[in-house]
Amino acid sequence: MKKTGAIWNEPPRSRERIVRKVCETLRQTYGAPRFGNPSDPLEDLFYIILSNKTAPRTARSTYARLRKRFPRWEDILETPIGQLRVLLRPAGLSLVKSRHIRATLRAIKQKFGRCNLTPLKRWQPEEAEDFLTSLPGVSKKVAKCVMMYTLGMRVLPVDSHVHRVAVRLGWTNRKRADQSHEELEALVPPTLRNNFHVCCIAHGRKLCRPTKPLCHRCGIRRYCAFYRAAR
Repeated sequence: MKKTGAIWNEPPRSRERIVRKVCETLRQTYGAPRFGNPSDPLEDLFYIILSNKTAPRTARSTYARLRKRFPRWEDILETPIGQLRVLLRPAGLSLVKSRHIRATLRAIKQKFGRCNLTPLKRWQPEEAEDFLTSLPGVSKKVAKCVMMYTLGMRVLPVDSHVHRVAVRLGWTNRKRADQSHEELEALVPPTLRNNFHVCCIAHGRKLCRPTKPLCHRCGIRRYCAFYRAAR
């Protein structure tokens, strides 16, 4: 895979130093936020599905209603899809999300005999990713989020915030977040990937916004190609 970011022109030791310094600065600034993600892998999967193209507060409240109505995931398979769709309507794309959730539950139950993803903790990351991305509506980013947040795997999910921060830093020139996973995983050491992901989300929401980023308040601007070019 060809590396596309400006940082790849740096000598390896300099590149490693920059990455570690950026990660450490972000950690000191934002800590290790979790953003409400559940600790159970199946719960986290559906929480992330509901969060897709949805405001965080709306996703959390919709997920809370879903769990209150269905304390057992198997109950969803025995309920008319229309009832599930009404419940998911505030999060948007309710028809698509309700279909994906039901189809995913059927596939998981067929694979493991019950609606549970904890067996994946014993799998290799490549196997877990392949299985998760085979489920309806589960992208590589969603799969890697579940793997990182709940399966203890050292992967780096790239969402819009992570992608935007990485592009501005000069760590990748890929046009889309879903094109950047391998490149950024090759750059960020395994022990730093979890924290880099969550801190980029916090940083992207607070300062490194899609428009009018607050560069004057940014603690990593000295390492940022976007900031240097704008001066």
